[in-house]
Amino acid sequence: MEINYLHIWPRSTFMLIALPNQDKTFTCTIFMPWQNFDEIRSRDDCLQFFRTHFPDFVDLMGEKNLLNDYFQVSPQPLVSIKCEPYHVGRTVIMGDAAHAMVPFHGQGMNAGFEDCLIFDRILDVTGNDFVKALPEFTKTRNADAKAICDLSMRNYIEMRDDVNKLSFVVRKKIDYWLNKVFRSRWVPLYSMVMFSRTPYNDCIKGRQSQDKVLQAAGKVLMVAVVAGGGLLLQKNYERILGNAASLSEWLRKVFAGAVIQLT
Repeated sequence: MEINYLHIWPRSTFMLIALPNQDKTFTCTIFMPWQNFDEIRSRDDCLQFFRTHFPDFVDLMGEKNLLNDYFQVSPQPLVSIKCEPYHVGRTVIMGDAAHAMVPFHGQGMNAGFEDCLIFDRILDVTGNDFVKALPEFTKTRNADAKAICDLSMRNYIEMRDDVNKLSFVVRKKIDYWLNKVFRSRWVPLYSMVMFSRTPYNDCIKGRQSQDKVLQAAGKVLMVAVVAGGGLLLQKNYERILGNAASLSEWLRKVFAGAVIQLT
């Protein structure tokens, strides 16, 4: 298995991932509903489940290592927190205390650091007046904090399910091509979230605008195809009718010959 890459086994409602480590090993984690975990009660259940859904992974890891590691720890819940306000009196919460999120966008720590940057900027604007700064922090940060919680969950759905869909692959290629052509005027959602300081809520709005552009372009293309097909049919109407008549006569002769041979 290639090192220095994130490996994913997407299975629609659940997935297995392998994160590379610096010593060329992998940290493997399976994410799935509690119902699936509850069905794995014994070593045989575990082997059957992994042999059914991840047969190549079993071969890579080995049955003994798989069983030892799987039953070494208990499944833990994933947590996502959306709340407001972020302050009570002169006390304020930031980071995971304010907006814990599932780990599938890798933005938890980044969002916490960004909380500090934003709060520091607000303190500068308000002259370190906490009475003004704390409510302003909630007002400024809340929409983006909720947005990154939603984006993180969305990325989980992409990783475990959407990556297996042709529509997802096509959209990725379209975004890549449009970004090459239009540069900063068309930035894919993942790049906006991971490689820019664009506020998270603006990332979602940007993606929604892109969706509308592509939907409009799709409608225009469909109209163009239908119109073009209509013009082609109009210009070649007599030829098409002639070809259809010839085909009909040929089929009539073929079937007539077949009937004669049968009789």
